[in-house]
Amino acid sequence: MEKNNKAFTLIELILSMAIIGILAGTAIPSFNSFLERRKVSANLQNFVKAIQISRLTAITENKRVTVCPTSDGIQCGSDWSSGLLSFVDEDTDRLFDSEDTLLFVSKQSDENFTVTWKAFGHKKSLQWLPTGITNHQNGSFELCYDGKPEHARALILTKAGRLRYSKDSDGDQIHEKSPGQPINC
Repeated sequence: MEKNNKAFTLIELILSMAIIGILAGTAIPSFNSFLERRKVSANLQNFVKAIQISRLTAITENKRVTVCPTSDGIQCGSDWSSGLLSFVDEDTDRLFDSEDTLLFVSKQSDENFTVTWKAFGHKKSLQWLPTGITNHQNGSFELCYDGKPEHARALILTKAGRLRYSKDSDGDQIHEKSPGQPINC
């Protein structure tokens, strides 16, 4: 009685490996782009969360709340790309002191991110008044990932303390800032 062996021939194996290689070669760049977009989205949501917590706390506790950039999670700095710190600012000096209450801290570990705050008045921090409006500040956070403009996003903050996301209004795959100009990374 003859057994029917089921196996691949060398040619079938080579063809299968070639097809797998071609599929992987086309899928990996798309997957990398997907991961980069997810990283940008997560970072953007981190800023949204900090801003929303800060504004809500200012309103509910009837106190000024400050959000500032930080590199160590303890002191306010100047580089938003390093992280951010949110606190109830008891003495309204925009500096995190021992009498202030920490609300939110986030440190950035991915060196590919750059975050800039472009605003009227050029203050290095944001401050919410107990009414929920900013302390005479409006502007936008511009987040860039690895210098790629197609991944750049902006959070636009009004003086009233409201946030809105940047959009790609003209369909060129690059989001625009508030005045309609593309975000440059």
